[in-house]
Amino acid sequence: MSEIKGFVKYEDFGAIGDGAHDDMPAIVAAHNYANENKLPVRANDDATYYIGGKDLSAIIKTSTYFGSAKFIVDDVKLENISAPIFKVESDFQQYSVKIKEIKAGQKKIDLAHEGTLYIKVTSGENRKVFIRTGLNMNNGATPAEAFIVDPDNNILTDINWDYPIVANAVAKCVDDEPIVIDGGIFTTIANQWICKYDAHTRNFTITRSNVTVQNLKHYITGELDHGAPYGGFLTVAESYNVTLKDCLLTPHFTYKTESKVPGQMVSMGTYDLGFRYSIGTKVINVTQTIDITDGRYWGLMGSNYCKDMTLEGCTISRFDAHCGVTNITVKNCDLGYMGFNLIGFGVCTIENTIIRANSFINLRSDYGSFFNGTVNIKNCTWHPRTSGSVKLVNAMNTGDHDFGYPCMMPEKIDIDGLYIDDSLLETDCESYVVFSSYDPDFSEGKPYAYITSRLIKAKNLKSASGKDVLLTDVPEQYKNSQLLFD
Repeated sequence: MSEIKGFVKYEDFGAIGDGAHDDMPAIVAAHNYANENKLPVRANDDATYYIGGKDLSAIIKTSTYFGSAKFIVDDVKLENISAPIFKVESDFQQYSVKIKEIKAGQKKIDLAHEGTLYIKVTSGENRKVFIRTGLNMNNGATPAEAFIVDPDNNILTDINWDYPIVANAVAKCVDDEPIVIDGGIFTTIANQWICKYDAHTRNFTITRSNVTVQNLKHYITGELDHGAPYGGFLTVAESYNVTLKDCLLTPHFTYKTESKVPGQMVSMGTYDLGFRYSIGTKVINVTQTIDITDGRYWGLMGSNYCKDMTLEGCTISRFDAHCGVTNITVKNCDLGYMGFNLIGFGVCTIENTIIRANSFINLRSDYGSFFNGTVNIKNCTWHPRTSGSVKLVNAMNTGDHDFGYPCMMPEKIDIDGLYIDDSLLETDCESYVVFSSYDPDFSEGKPYAYITSRLIKAKNLKSASGKDVLLTDVPEQYKNSQLLFD
């Protein structure tokens, strides 16, 4: 038993590592033993561990060193498409807390507790938000969000909504001791499911705080002309201060299914990085195996209800915020054909970053092109490739749909250095605009009128061709907006 060396090996529990024998039962047993005895786990660098389709998940609670070991994840015949391979969990259990109400912007809470808490609240009002339109339309979601409370009851995270009635509040202690998951070369043999929204979660699901995943590689093989989407090989959920760094991941091939609109097909979102209700997540030096401008593959990542997120040094096909991100910083990144897709709250900062999409920022129209906050753009490059109108910020809101909240553009956009490289532009135009039409049937007095940006301040904003940048080509829609050049 390698315990005498201070760590646990999969081979101690019967793993063969020949790439053919199903080693998952041994992997599960090894982590269970390591968790009970507070020992790290170390894989054999020369092994190839085969993970078959059994309904098994290994629980990781201690640092794990995969090194250069290989893992084959066979998703062709699964007993349970929703069973993660690894669950990175805390010893702390979630418990209910009593919170009667909480308000947007609140900075203090009255709650008896010790340590730092991750808290999630759900509204008790009969109200829905994020009422989506388009091919993936839905009936919205009950307001809910997460935040961090320190030992002195200071709320360290922005609160976005008012909760006059809190129907449910749960808390979990934030882990003080960090753990590291290092290395590993994982290859998924892709599922052969029918083309429908049965998202497969054969992945790492991380619900523990203070975790670093580094030097991990994930490849995909065996994709056919049909299959179900994936929720993210690395998924960070309901946790605080998780870092993913120096990882190489693979986008999934895009499949289509029937949409909510009869007779129309829709591309299914499928991810190798997924985030939901995560706070303080850092994604550093993460890259992908597929060319970031290859439109056959879906964008690498998607997020829901996340706060205080940072991307730095990443080369990926897109950033995407479904159901809102609160405070996002993107630095030294290269984002591909799917670009930067934003809705949410707070401060969005994009710095020293290249974006290779049809707009520099796409405010997602299916959620109302909504961002309640400010945007800062500094020393960035934009490579527009569109054959249509060229606009810095893309938005669409016809003012006739209730998304569950007032819809607005960022109140202020501050640009300090943006170079438009129009050398690959497929169409000619006399000038570029910050905004174009958000409503082709625009008129005053619509029931859910869209609120445009108040101020755009710009300096060092120029194009390779020398063409001017204007506020808009539809001034009647932007009467309350102002573009100031410094």
